[in-house]
Amino acid sequence: DSPAFRSIWPHHRLLERLELGEGRAVEPEIKALLEKHPHYHMTHFAMGVYISMVGKDPVGAIPFFERAVEIFPLFPQAQFNLGNSARQACDIAKAITAYRAAVRYSQEGDGIAEMALKEIHVIEGIVLKDSPFPNLDAYLANAKLFNEAFECLNKRDFEKGVQLFRRVLCENPTHVQSFGNLALAYAGLGQRAAAMECFERALALDPGYEPALTNRRVVARMREGEPFFPDAIQEANYYAERLHRAW
Repeated sequence: DSPAFRSIWPHHRLLERLELGEGRAVEPEIKALLEKHPHYHMTHFAMGVYISMVGKDPVGAIPFFERAVEIFPLFPQAQFNLGNSARQACDIAKAITAYRAAVRYSQEGDGIAEMALKEIHVIEGIVLKDSPFPNLDAYLANAKLFNEAFECLNKRDFEKGVQLFRRVLCENPTHVQSFGNLALAYAGLGQRAAAMECFERALALDPGYEPALTNRRVVARMREGEPFFPDAIQEANYYAERLHRAW
């Protein structure tokens, strides 16, 4: 057999052993291969599979699947696994990007394209339900805008955050998280009245929206014209549990 075949074989053998249920018995070998071949896509893929299957931590496997497809983008199995892990993390944009890549690079008869398309269809049905968006790409574009706005909020660039959250709400006027985050951006600018109004809008849409309930009590104590911002914000993933239940 050729040197190329011999270099690939240990990874395939370890993956087969994982499928046979050997579990943690293969961990030292996978770690050794990853240390020996840090620039080989299969070592990262094998570690991702191990963490996801044996460690029951699909989210923790994401960096390994990402590294595998970074090294070798035309790897449909890794793209599909990345999509599955990103879906578990409720990172819809990353999941759809990976699933679409899995479809693009799949080979005839491997079944990966069909599985990826099925997952895309499921996600599309969930995120577009009761939404104003005509298709998945429109939803993803708005989600990207929200993430940019939230990054501004984290960086305390409140003026730009206000602009971006308002753009999100122009396209998606019932987006509860944007109202909650817009309130925080206004509070950061010292605009108490505007912040309180946004909290009320968020709670009118979802009376049980905990971040707005908590932050409203704090912001209510600020004075108009005196900028205020809480020490920690966690609104981005508030609905993750609900999304998990929908899968």
